[in-house]
Amino acid sequence: MKNTMRPRSWKTSRAMMFLAVAAVLFLLGSASPVSDKQERNIYRSDVLTFQGDRTIAVHSLPSDSFLVILNRRSSLPGDRSSSPYSVILRGIDPVERALLHDAENGQWERFDLFRAAMIAEGIRDIELIRAYEARLDALAAKVLQEIYADCNAGQQADRFTEQGQEVSQTLFRQQILMRALFEAMHREILTRQYSIDCTELSKVMETGRFNCVSATILFNCLAEKAGLNVSALEMPGHALSRVRFADGTFMNIETTCPTWFELQSEQERQLATLQRIAPQSAAPSPLPGEVLSRHREISPVQLIATVYYNIGVDHHAKQRHAEAAAANIKALYLDKDNEQAWTNLLVSLNNWALDAASEESGRKYDLAAFLLDQGVALDPSYDKFRTNYTYVFYLWIRDLTHLGRFDDARKVFELANAENRIPNDEFLRTLIGKVNKLEKEQRK
Repeated sequence: MKNTMRPRSWKTSRAMMFLAVAAVLFLLGSASPVSDKQERNIYRSDVLTFQGDRTIAVHSLPSDSFLVILNRRSSLPGDRSSSPYSVILRGIDPVERALLHDAENGQWERFDLFRAAMIAEGIRDIELIRAYEARLDALAAKVLQEIYADCNAGQQADRFTEQGQEVSQTLFRQQILMRALFEAMHREILTRQYSIDCTELSKVMETGRFNCVSATILFNCLAEKAGLNVSALEMPGHALSRVRFADGTFMNIETTCPTWFELQSEQERQLATLQRIAPQSAAPSPLPGEVLSRHREISPVQLIATVYYNIGVDHHAKQRHAEAAAANIKALYLDKDNEQAWTNLLVSLNNWALDAASEESGRKYDLAAFLLDQGVALDPSYDKFRTNYTYVFYLWIRDLTHLGRFDDARKVFELANAENRIPNDEFLRTLIGKVNKLEKEQRK
């Protein structure tokens, strides 16, 4: 799984900002103050619409839209309040819309894990999906045939009649089958090396490259086809599989390590391997059998949330902030407890705001302020939003002052001084004082 995105923040010293204001430096944009009409429209984008507290009738949404209700965080880090926040995802095609609807109760009804992963990555060619499914079906059937033939040949003369012995035979077969599926997957599908960018199953099936999310999805699909009780584990920056056996025990499987089962008798080497592959996770307990220290067992629906999370990271790397935010909102719809997706949603809004205020984007200060507003509404404890409020409003007031629009500069200061933004900000108060002084000097 990919790493949490990094937020950007204002790094210029306040002393230098004071000097810049005093000198009334460069003109960086037209810097018009936000109007009521702009406030109604600036939150619309091709991929999402922020609604906040507005009541939305689902039946009134356009056919390409999907409503997601997020729970805001309280001011205490890690807590979510019961106050809902509405976001409309836009540009959702009928297939993805059906996928999201199907996950509403936390499990797949119409879809399975493999098809859900393909749809999440954007594949709509049903024949291609069926071809990939046929490969998995054939591989699972081949392994099952070989394993049960071998087991029957070896156990035929030793019939078990007592219940405890029957469970032992079942356990033996489950463990053998689990390892055979894992090794067949690496031998016939995951034929090349780990690649952090290979979340998409189509890319895995075509190239043999994989990452922890795609390897875990593929193994779980094979295990389900073979009748094993399998789930996924998620921890910061990583995903892996867990198989539960007939006697109630389980084994955690590092799906990206082809030699994982060769390390089975050497728990220290398994631990070192897991720590190397998932460097951001806390030190886990010895494997197999022991619970890892920072993990949570997740459902097939929640596993698809990690696909959307990784897609969001890819969009962020390309500075496609709206798309990154939308991907993380989808991840949160599928898994409301996905802390990394929540953090990356906040990072997307923060970085989107800074880009909107940049010279390259035309100094869209109204949009930047609005995006920071949405971030604060979602999580007022995220300090980057408050810091960047000061930065954005500083630039906005500075540009208006340079244009000689002193009244507009004061209106923007009033916007910044609103209770939900940065009321009584000492730096901006000093700034507007300099603006007033400059206006008086120019009138002399």
